[in-house]
Parts: sequence; structure tokens; C-alpha cells
Amino acid sequence: MNEQLTKALKWLSYVALFFCAAWFVYLCHQSYHQIFDTTGSHIHWEAKQNQVLFVTTVFFLYVLLTLSVIGVCVAFFVNIIKGIRQEELFPRKNIKLIFIAVLLIFLQTTASDNLSQAFIVQGPAVIGLSSNPFVQSLILLVFGILYKMGYQVAAEHDLTV
Repeated sequence: MNEQLTKALKWLSYVALFFCAAWFVYLCHQSYHQIFDTTGSHIHWEAKQNQVLFVTTVFFLYVLLTLSVIGVCVAFFVNIIKGIRQEELFPRKNIKLIFIAVLLIFLQTTASDNLSQAFIVQGPAVIGLSSNPFVQSLILLVFGILYKMGYQVAAEHDLTV
């Protein structure tokens, strides 16, 4: 492997792991204030009875899905770092992680788009759907297919050498 590109990929993987840790800390901080802070922007837990279930479900789905996305990202970058050490540019484990991430990103972005409903729950609870989940998931799906093709080419190359 090209040593300079390998160093750059390894360095970027460590930077990505740092950002995953920062994202986790931010999510914990944000969630704490949205649940317990009564000043400023917080979830209106005192919503009408039929909306409390919607608000609670969307909020906890958002947190759970975001934690899942962070976990998949961490696993992906750890696999890349391990793969570099073993001189494997496309670790096989990452193929599965990318396709899991496609579904998680779609659901997490949808929950994120609907999180604002928990803050303004004045009228009826309505589920909104924007183009963001579709676009992000399609881009990640294309990346996953390209990654799988790269893995297959690398495996074929290893067999011919």
C-alpha cells in the first residue's frame, strides 16, 4: 500500500473517532438539557395526553438511533485502523456495517427531522418527512456498493499475486 496515503487514512480515522466521541458527549449534554432544563429550548412534557406518547417516542428514538449510528461509525473506523495494520485496505466487516448504517441513517435522520415537533407540540402531532433521509441513505448506499466492489477487487488481486 502507498505509505503516504495509508498514513493519511489512519490519521483521518483517528480524527473521525475523535469526532464520534465529541458527538456522543454533545448528544448526552443536549439530551440532558432537553429533558431536565425548564428554561429555553426543551421538550414540552406537559403536552396534551395524546401527544406525550408522540413526543417521548420521537425523542427516545432519536437518542437511541443516534447512539446506534455513533456505534456503527466507531466500529467502521476501528476496522479501518485494524485493516491498515494488517495491510488490508477494505476490511470485510465494514461492508456489513455500511449497509446497516444505510438503514440507521435513514431512521435517525427521520427522527431528527421530527424532533422539532417535540419542542412546538402546540397542535396535533404530525410526522414530517423531508428529502434528507433519502439523499443521505442513497449516497451511503452508493458508497457501500463501491466499498464492496473495492473489497472484491482487492481480494481478487490478493489471489492473483
